[in-house]
Amino acid sequence: MLSRRLVIVAATLVLGTLSARAQQSAEFDACMDKAEGVSTKMLDCGKTEIDKWDKRLNTAYQALLAKSKGEAHAQLQTEQRAWLRHHLGETHRLAADPNNGSVAFLDSQAFELKDISDRTLLLEKRASASR
Repeated sequence: MLSRRLVIVAATLVLGTLSARAQQSAEFDACMDKAEGVSTKMLDCGKTEIDKWDKRLNTAYQALLAKSKGEAHAQLQTEQRAWLRHHLGETHRLAADPNNGSVAFLDSQAFELKDISDRTLLLEKRASASR
C-alpha cells in the first residue's frame, strides 16, 4: 500500500512539473542533481528557483499595471489577487496534507513552481503583446 502510494505521488510530481521543467534554469537542474534526493536540499533548490520566477512575475505584473488604465487596470488587479489567493491556498493545502508526510512539502513546492512559472509566462506574453 505504501509503495503504491509513493509511486503515485512520484508520478504526480513528475507529470505536474513537466511544463514548468522546460522553463527551469540550468542552475536549478544542477542543484537538484547535487541534492541527490535529499528532500531538504531539494526544497532549497526549489525555493531559489521560485524566487527567480517571483521576481519575473512581479516585473511583468508591474509592466502591465503601468500600461493599463481605468477598468483594465482594476480588472488586472482583481485577476492577480484571485490568482494569488488560489496560489497561496493550494500551496498551503498541499503542504499540510497529513497523508503525504514529508513528501507533502515537495508536492506543494512542485505545484508552486509550476503555477508561478505558468502565471509569469502568461503575464510576460501579455506585456510583450501590449508594446
